[in-house]
Amino acid sequence: MPSTERPASGPAHRGRSSSGSSHPRSHDKARTRRALLDGALELLADRSLDNVGIREVTRAAGVTPAAFYRHFDRMDDLGVVLVDEAFATLRQLMRDARDDVVAADDIAQRSVGVLVRHIHDHRPHYRFLVREQYSALPEVRTRIRTEIRLFSTELATDLARLPVVNGWPVRDLVMLADLIVDLMVRTAQRILEAVEEAPEREPVLVEETVRQLRYLTLGATVWQPRRT
Repeated sequence: MPSTERPASGPAHRGRSSSGSSHPRSHDKARTRRALLDGALELLADRSLDNVGIREVTRAAGVTPAAFYRHFDRMDDLGVVLVDEAFATLRQLMRDARDDVVAADDIAQRSVGVLVRHIHDHRPHYRFLVREQYSALPEVRTRIRTEIRLFSTELATDLARLPVVNGWPVRDLVMLADLIVDLMVRTAQRILEAVEEAPEREPVLVEETVRQLRYLTLGATVWQPRRT
């Protein structure tokens, strides 16, 4: 949006303007960026990112097309930010759920519960992630895969704190983490479909996922890693 500030008329005025107006300008910039991201998410409800144009996004955000380029070079860049947003909050929530992992009575129930609540709270982001994991835009597709790998790496680190697996080689910890993350990714897709198409199916899917996660953790208690 074009600035409504008038040019400074002298050195003293310039000094006040540069310090006093920096915060409002920064706030306006953040608000415009948020409007662009939210506008894109609305358009992505039933379309893939490569089928959404910059002018459509700026129209949905209520800003001029020029404003888009103050924040993003291309739609790919906006898509990467949406990916980062979704995973950043989920990773933190999952970390919180695992913080007391050694003392938790049922980490499976807690983890699935966190995921389901996050899907409900951020449905547009999950709809976007599910669709764009096979995106025609390589940067977005790669970023999703990178974030999933990071998720697995962090989970493997946390799993190493569990007495039953804390002596496992790294490759086995990563294998178990990958299996759990794969289950969570599939669950996110199934829960999203249930929420939007058959809400009555959600409790069944949640219970199935908890059982599957318990099977994985039960298998871990009897697994004997090869040490070579």
